[in-house]
Amino acid sequence: MMQRPVSGRTRVYGILGDPVAHSLSPAMQNAAFAALGIDAIYVPFPVRAEGLAATIAGLHAAGVAGLNVTVPHKEAAAALCTRLAPRARACGAANTLVRTPGGFAGDNTDGDGLLAALRAQRFAPRSARVLLVGAGGSARSVAHAFARAGVEELVVANRTPARAAALVRSLGRRGARAAGLDVLADAATLAALDLVVNCTSASLADGALPALPRIGRPGRLLACDLMYGKPSRFLTQARAAGCRVMDGRGMLLHQGALAFTLWTRRPAPVAAMRRALGRALAAR
Repeated sequence: MMQRPVSGRTRVYGILGDPVAHSLSPAMQNAAFAALGIDAIYVPFPVRAEGLAATIAGLHAAGVAGLNVTVPHKEAAAALCTRLAPRARACGAANTLVRTPGGFAGDNTDGDGLLAALRAQRFAPRSARVLLVGAGGSARSVAHAFARAGVEELVVANRTPARAAALVRSLGRRGARAAGLDVLADAATLAALDLVVNCTSASLADGALPALPRIGRPGRLLACDLMYGKPSRFLTQARAAGCRVMDGRGMLLHQGALAFTLWTRRPAPVAAMRRALGRALAAR
């Protein structure tokens, strides 16, 4: 794929995070710009929490056209936006910033990106029973997306129960409840679920999350980890327990496609983005 030369007319987009060097978003978004012949470039910006406000203000002053935000800055970024789209306001986190004359407007495509990835796996969230692990920025977006999609039951489990309870309260709906991480080892609870989603990075460490017990009906429960690339310990244990599994590459693809459309007001070239994502993963 030929990369256009960068000039004074090239629009700049990027991703803020700490760390951010591992991100596959640059490969995916640059492929999208190239596929549609858009004179733009997408680059990573490593930024610490204490420098986030100055970085966002400076990038706007420098003319940057749009940004993605990844961990650990999604909630802080929402507070720095001049306005928020309803789904970002509802979950209190922003992963997509769109340039406006007075500052960046914030949106959140994480939850809808996961819903699109689940649809690709022929999973329908309406009337489903879902366990969500985590209560951070990504978990908040996903929880609110599931609520909008009409899940029947949503259990939010977190190491700090108070954070899980706060997320449940923000949903303002029946059928949602908070729990501790020990719910992951509760065979009776898991037997009634259709989907469990890990929104934390805890599965990187041995023993960080309780191991799932053996599922009575193998293949019924779908286990999803928002992480992608090397199979996480959570997904390895879920497969051993008899679950169907999916990692976060589908969510990464579709949330990025939604962000691309917010920035450019053009349909995202999803096939080109998927190919670029596959090449980037294979090269790791």
